[in-house]
Amino acid sequence: MAWHAGEWLHMRTPSSQHYPDPVDVTGRYDRETVPSYPVDADSPPSNFEAVSGINPVVTAADVTDFGRTDCVADPFLFITETGRWHLFFEVYTHNRTPTAAIAHAESDDGYDWTYDRVVLETDEHLSYPYVFRWEGDHYMIPDRWAKELGPAPVTLYRAESFPETWTPVADLVTPETPLHDFSVFRWEDRWWGILGDGTDLYAYYSDDLESPAWTPHEANPIVEDRPKAARPGGRPLVFEDRILAFYQDCANRYGEQIHAYEITELTPTNYEDRQRGDGPAVAPPGGLGWNSGAIHQVDPWFDGDGWHCAVDGNLGLGYQVFGEHHWAIGIYRA
Repeated sequence: MAWHAGEWLHMRTPSSQHYPDPVDVTGRYDRETVPSYPVDADSPPSNFEAVSGINPVVTAADVTDFGRTDCVADPFLFITETGRWHLFFEVYTHNRTPTAAIAHAESDDGYDWTYDRVVLETDEHLSYPYVFRWEGDHYMIPDRWAKELGPAPVTLYRAESFPETWTPVADLVTPETPLHDFSVFRWEDRWWGILGDGTDLYAYYSDDLESPAWTPHEANPIVEDRPKAARPGGRPLVFEDRILAFYQDCANRYGEQIHAYEITELTPTNYEDRQRGDGPAVAPPGGLGWNSGAIHQVDPWFDGDGWHCAVDGNLGLGYQVFGEHHWAIGIYRA
C-alpha cells in the first residue's frame, strides 16, 4: 500500500506527447569504438535540464516480463551506425529471486521509447549495464551483487547477437570487499576501470580489455572517505587532456545527486581529480515527481547539437514511508 501511494503521488503521466525534433545521428557512431576516445565534442556537458513534458520515458509499468516490477534504474544508452537508439537498464522486483536483471528498450529518436525485453539474467542481482563497442564487438559490464556469497567479480560480457544475447568473457576484477559500478574507458593507450563502495574509490588497469585479473592501482583506494563522490554514477567521458567522471552522492541518501569530477592525472602510480563546478552536475528539483528526491546516474551522448542524456530519478517527499523502490528513467539535455 505504501509503495502504491508513492507511485500515485509522484509518478505522473507525461503532460505532452509532442516530442522535441530529433537530431539525425545516422553515421555519427559508425566507428568500431563507441563511444570514441576522445569523444567527438568540443566541450563537456553542462547545464543538465530535463526535457519538458515527456518524462519519465521508462517506468516499472513498461516492463512486461519480470513479474510485478517495482522500478527501473541505471540507464545506459547506445547508438548504432544507422542512428537507432538503444537503452539498457536495471529492472528490479523486490519479491523475486534474483531481484534484478538487465532489460532493453529501443527508440527512433531518443525520446519515445518502446520496451523490448529482459536481455541478461543470472542467479544474481544485476544492475548498471555499462554498454560499449570496441573493435567491432559489443560489450557489457553489469554490476553483480549476491549478498549471501560475498563480493562478486566484475565480469565482462560480449554480445553474440546485439542487443539480446550476451556471453561472459572474463572476470576482470575480483575485489576483496563489495565494490560497485565498474566504469571503463581508454586513457593513454590503456584500459582503466573505476569503481567504489560509496566511501572509497578504486582503480584498475589493463593493456587488454579481455584480460582476466586487471592490475590494481598502486595507491588503491585512490580516494578515501569521500561519500559525496566515491561511487560511479555514469559513463566517464574522455577528452584530449582530461577525463570527466560522474559520481553519485551518498553522503546523506543513497544516490541523492551527481557530481562531475575532472581526472587530471591518471597513471599506474598517481591519481588526481577535482570537482567541476561548485555544486552537483545533476540534482533533483524537489517537490513532487519521478525525480524529485534523488538522481544517481547520467549517461550523456553528444549528438552534434548538444548532449542527449539518460538519467534515473527517485521520489523525494515521503520516501521514508513509500520506500526506495521508485526509480524511473527520463531524458535530459545538456
